Amino acid sequence: MLRFIPVSIVDDRYKWMANFWSYAQKKIYGQEAFNNSILSVVKQNTTKDKIYNDIDWKLHGLPYHMCPAIWKYVKSKNDNCVVINVFSALKPIIKNFSDEDIIVLSDMDVVMLKKYDNVLPGDDNVICYDGYEDWHMFIANSSKKNYYKIQPYLHHNDEGYMNGGFIPIFIKNKTLKKIIDDVINIAEKIIESDCDPLWKWWSCMTAFSIVCHNHKIKMISQDNTYIPSHNDYNIQNHYFVHYSVDKVFNKATFPNHDISSYPHTNFYNLVRDWIQN
Repeated sequence: MLRFIPVSIVDDRYKWMANFWSYAQKKIYGQEAFNNSILSVVKQNTTKDKIYNDIDWKLHGLPYHMCPAIWKYVKSKNDNCVVINVFSALKPIIKNFSDEDIIVLSDMDVVMLKKYDNVLPGDDNVICYDGYEDWHMFIANSSKKNYYKIQPYLHHNDEGYMNGGFIPIFIKNKTLKKIIDDVINIAEKIIESDCDPLWKWWSCMTAFSIVCHNHKIKMISQDNTYIPSHNDYNIQNHYFVHYSVDKVFNKATFPNHDISSYPHTNFYNLVRDWIQN
């Protein structure tokens, strides 16, 4: 069974993003969404932030779980550790699911456009969107310019496992359970290293590729995500929209938008439907 589990912190912007995500899940999956979708909400973001033990958000009836912050799993107090929540906030949830379930890791600014009916991972591979490799990462093999940055963390020299991909990630639950602590550990090490600040911010993305390599888990590339203002929408291939850098549906300025000016595409029509309903 597919299990969609995005991760949220508690603040006003994530509150509306969670509402949008739950609207899309219910619209796409109907009654199935109540069983295949759960929101993981981190109780605390940075160490300076308030701790929340519950939320009162409108999630269209979809379940949520209040999860420990990353600070339960790392010794570092560096604020960049919050990026590891996308993995660590799943730990208390996935233990309740079957080992054969497929976990779909995602960010809060990712929504679905249609039911997923494509390839699924096996025991020794994962499916992920690899558009980040030639955008941010450049680590997939020894010919890439940032490969030297990850070499100290690699346990062998065999190539063909990494692709620099990240969310959405499709991974068997038993595989996720096997690697999740390593991802957290290596991401923390990168954050505590003397690398540049942007590389620390991408530490979890980097750690995921490193850990897949170390465990000889092949990362299978899939062009499954539309990123407005970055790539072109493909109605056949794209199941997800990641609106992180969208200049039209700009999450930094929402809700101060004129939705009548939005283009008439599947994604922006979904945004209109959500706002008007």
